[in-house]
Amino acid sequence: MRDGLPCLGICLGMQLFFDGSDEGTGSGLGIIAGRVRRLQARRIPHIGWNTIDATSDPLLRTSALQAAYYANSYICQPLEAASIRAWTTHERDRFPALVRAHRAVGVQFHPEKSSASGVAFVHAFLQEARS
Repeated sequence: MRDGLPCLGICLGMQLFFDGSDEGTGSGLGIIAGRVRRLQARRIPHIGWNTIDATSDPLLRTSALQAAYYANSYICQPLEAASIRAWTTHERDRFPALVRAHRAVGVQFHPEKSSASGVAFVHAFLQEARS
């Protein structure tokens, strides 16, 4: 992925970037070191809108995406905090909303269901990929 094509992993696509998952015995792609685990929340799946606590990602700034639509029961736990670019919280679970590794960007939320700013996020990713 370092020198390959840019890749946007959405929801399960983000989870596939990791080494493995508590959901099954298969291996992930290993692009980001870490595992995927089940949410600890009482209400699962996590469905609906949540705020995004951005750290430093230009895609979030360009798109002005501050809240997004989620539909997930599992969350990613990277081993290296540097890959985490934004967070969100569902009940007592705080987890990565956006991760990056090389040219791969993963989002736990669904930008395609996140209104105009979600569509702007996808456009910002495509613009970044072109440059």
